[in-house]
Amino acid sequence: MIRTEYETLVEYALDQGRQMMECGAESWRTEDMMSRMLRAYGMEVLDAHVMASQAAVSVKSPEGDHYSSTCAIRADKRGTNLRRMEEINAAARAVCNRTPAVEDLHLFNGVPSAGEWSGRELAGCALGVGAFTVLFGGTMMDCLLASVISVLIYAMNQFRRSHNQHHIIYTVMACFTVGMFAQIFAGLSPRIHLDMVMIGDVMLFVPGLDMANGVRELFYSDILTGIYRMTGAVLSAAAIAVGYMVALVIGGYLL
Repeated sequence: MIRTEYETLVEYALDQGRQMMECGAESWRTEDMMSRMLRAYGMEVLDAHVMASQAAVSVKSPEGDHYSSTCAIRADKRGTNLRRMEEINAAARAVCNRTPAVEDLHLFNGVPSAGEWSGRELAGCALGVGAFTVLFGGTMMDCLLASVISVLIYAMNQFRRSHNQHHIIYTVMACFTVGMFAQIFAGLSPRIHLDMVMIGDVMLFVPGLDMANGVRELFYSDILTGIYRMTGAVLSAAAIAVGYMVALVIGGYLL
């Protein structure tokens, strides 16, 4: 391999790692994926380091040349996209098994799914929200209303993905909107329990995966990334509380 091919390979591995972190993967898993791909081409991995906001890799070729590169992981790009994460993992496994020519690596990129409407995701949101509503004691009417509002939540989330909106600001505004809609519909029928509907819909905003990954990062000694994720989860929870609180206060005056 010539120098430009090694550089292309390093940039490819780094870009795949960046996408993994944007999908919500753990830093240690991302580092392992990048290292495996580079070793498959005979390179000695001197360092593969990933944080919540940056990824870096340094390798040594069989000819003894050193290559290093870094990239930033933007906060407005991060989220949870398990389908895309699985696509990247599958592409990495295929690259390790086949070691294709460097000029063919683009064939293993896949197509990013962020921003695309998915019937399965929409159905999952509706079913998940409805199930949580019933689990916490809601009626079938509460379940139906919560599922309908989840369609609005999904639409707002798709808009946020495509326009790269700030996550905290989006969470406040989305929770406020959901709270107002829930109060409007609950006011139309005495059979609807507002608290059950709001409890069901809030599950789509709860940053459970970020909190769990933050704890796991701490156990794997990735202190900075763990603190970063856990702090983000706490801020998201605060944004949820602010959005619903403002909606309840305004709704109490107007409705």
